[in-house]
Amino acid sequence: MSSLSAKITFYDLARRVKPNRCWSYNAWKTRLVLNYKKIPYSTAWVNHDTIGPTLEAIGIRANTSGQDFPYTVPTIQLPGKAAITDSTVIVTELESLYPFPALNLDSDLQNEADRVTFMTCMPLFAIYMPEVARSIIEESTVPTFNKSREKRFGMSLEELERARGGEQAWKAAEPGMSAMKNLLTSRKKDEGPFIMGSQVCYADFILVASLETLRKAGNGMFERFLEWDSCFRDLYEACLVWFENDQQ
Repeated sequence: MSSLSAKITFYDLARRVKPNRCWSYNAWKTRLVLNYKKIPYSTAWVNHDTIGPTLEAIGIRANTSGQDFPYTVPTIQLPGKAAITDSTVIVTELESLYPFPALNLDSDLQNEADRVTFMTCMPLFAIYMPEVARSIIEESTVPTFNKSREKRFGMSLEELERARGGEQAWKAAEPGMSAMKNLLTSRKKDEGPFIMGSQVCYADFILVASLETLRKAGNGMFERFLEWDSCFRDLYEACLVWFENDQQ
């Protein structure tokens, strides 16, 4: 069997409710690429406690740049090659190894998609992160998750939710949502739901992954986001086929 026909192993974060289904924003950015290109892969599920030893065992080095976790998803093990981590590194490698169907990797669009997603999601973390701890991640990993988030935000998730959650979070997210709408509507080359119009690019996956993450979190965040402007619903519905495989 050639290396390109063998399955990639895709490392993703498990959830509390079984069977496991992808809920992680960063993992979705890579899973969408795999699904779009119809690349054979299987999912190895890890959690916030097992991810370190699991990825260390396949040769991934700990990230010491001050991130919440030294080991993160997405990470993939390519057949006959070294394991790689980080969504940007991964998509570049996948586009090189599996060039068809092509996925436009416009770095300017990707940087802008990262920027507007960050602008939007940072305020909403006051709603989203407590929900992740309450109902999404495996219960045994909640202490690890809470400790890392307390370090990141300078307060517990309960305090974050009280201080910055609710309507004030949505109000603070509006500039980011406006910037996201502008990216989706101002760069089109023809008619269509994607940033460039009728042709999807990786920057679209950066945006739409955040929508699916909100959907998996529940509590009405996804529906409220789509109601804010029709361009978000149009993008999400255009990507539905690539969301179908969220567990294999």
